[in-house]
Amino acid sequence: MKPVKLLSFFLLLALVFAPLQSASAKGLAEGKVIFGDSYTLKSGETLNGDLVVFGGSANIEKGAKVEGNAVVIGGSLVVNGEVTGDVAVVGGAVTLGAESRVRGNLSTVGAMLTRSEGSRVDGEIFNTATSWQHGENGTQTPQTTPSVQINFQPFWTVVNVIGQALALGILAMLVMLFLTPQTQRVGQAIVGQPVIAGLLGLLTVVLAPLALVLLIITILLIPVALVAVIALALAAVFGWIAIGLEIGERFTKAIKQQWHPSLAAGLGTFLLALVANIIGLIVCVGWLAPFLVTMLGIGGVIMTRFGARPAESPVAATN
Repeated sequence: MKPVKLLSFFLLLALVFAPLQSASAKGLAEGKVIFGDSYTLKSGETLNGDLVVFGGSANIEKGAKVEGNAVVIGGSLVVNGEVTGDVAVVGGAVTLGAESRVRGNLSTVGAMLTRSEGSRVDGEIFNTATSWQHGENGTQTPQTTPSVQINFQPFWTVVNVIGQALALGILAMLVMLFLTPQTQRVGQAIVGQPVIAGLLGLLTVVLAPLALVLLIITILLIPVALVAVIALALAAVFGWIAIGLEIGERFTKAIKQQWHPSLAAGLGTFLLALVANIIGLIVCVGWLAPFLVTMLGIGGVIMTRFGARPAESPVAATN
């Protein structure tokens, strides 16, 4: 599946999943997806499917049951009933009432977990960075405090940085032996239209997690989600190599040399990865360098459809 079609497929899926069935007297079918809204599963009701919340809030009342998983991204979830599957919360908050029960695992990433005494989690709790246990008197005491160990070893850090750059450089040389024209087209698109490439790459990365979640919660589309993840990863690596080729060719011109494209790509990609990884060691802001390179690379790959054709100029596209 080509990148442009893949992106269109993601957007189409979002529209397909938007209209969902409403509540009935006995239960809901095919799950529920909440986008920036509030939802309550009332006592006595059963949701036959997954509950997914994006930037909204959901409340599972006492006596209500979710026959599936509960996923919260940037929202809040209050459980006083039962969830038969897993509960996963990313960048939000989850509250487990005194009579709540989660039969699967409970996972939180950058989220707040509040548990009342009597709440049950049959599975394991993962990545719980912030959690409290409510006692009978209403006070809050830390349930667990994760231990943080800092073991900085400069030698192995340097070896790791150089090793990653060297591996990517070797991979670039191998790719250039078979995909020289395609790599050149991607590099030319990035250099010629860096703003468009960066914005397109950013848009793809922003939409991809949402689309992948929608794919994963639909069992029949799990293989498609795996293919999409692999395609996105390949696009990122291919983009790095294309930028590395541009760097290598400009370097060889600067020293007035004429190298084979595979050697130029290998050297340029090695230097690009080395500098980006070194900058990446800077606390808080170091991630920006590899992130920007990745956005440019993915954008260039999409603009050229993995190098299958040259990118259209803005003037030509409007005519």
